[in-house]
Amino acid sequence: MAQTANKVGRLAYFNGRRKKRNNAVVALFSGAVPGTFLAFYFPFKWHVWLVGLLIGLVWGNAFEYAYHRWLLHRPHCPLANGHRQHHANVGTPEEPEHVSLGKSPPHIALLFLSNGIVVIAVDSLLHLWVSSGIFIGWTIYLIVAEEIHWRIHMQGWLPPGLRFARAYHMAHHDIPDSRYNVFLPLFDFFFGSSDRTQSYTPENPLRH
Repeated sequence: MAQTANKVGRLAYFNGRRKKRNNAVVALFSGAVPGTFLAFYFPFKWHVWLVGLLIGLVWGNAFEYAYHRWLLHRPHCPLANGHRQHHANVGTPEEPEHVSLGKSPPHIALLFLSNGIVVIAVDSLLHLWVSSGIFIGWTIYLIVAEEIHWRIHMQGWLPPGLRFARAYHMAHHDIPDSRYNVFLPLFDFFFGSSDRTQSYTPENPLRH
């Protein structure tokens, strides 16, 4: 039994890392590449680009919150099936295979496409020229969020300023209707979903 569990765990770890890598590659092609193209296509000013980058990071945080709270935790929502598997497999040998935030590379590409069409249309209409920075901000946020989420669940190293994120996120697995942001709880604070406290220790987690 122990050998079987170890074999399953190794396979799940390999598959989980592959999913994370593929999602990052697709995010770069879907976000960073169009963002770089837009920097040359639209009028470019550094301070405007930085504003767009900040908008993209905040937008990514808001999208993470809304998607996680109102779709992935919505009863009977087809999009929530994979996320239910993620919650159900925490602490099991199969856990790594279900850690990826993005359902699949095509799903990541669709998220960039659907959000990007809106941004480019509004940017072109209002002549704000912030699209390039926004695309880069989305790319950075998604890749960083995926990496931090992976390290939280795999007990990986986190930089000093983000070590709180492990306890913060695992409290979401204890109390699933709270703490929907993974590591940057801007919209958890805004919507009041970060105020529930629940201690978490790797030795004795109350995971769901």
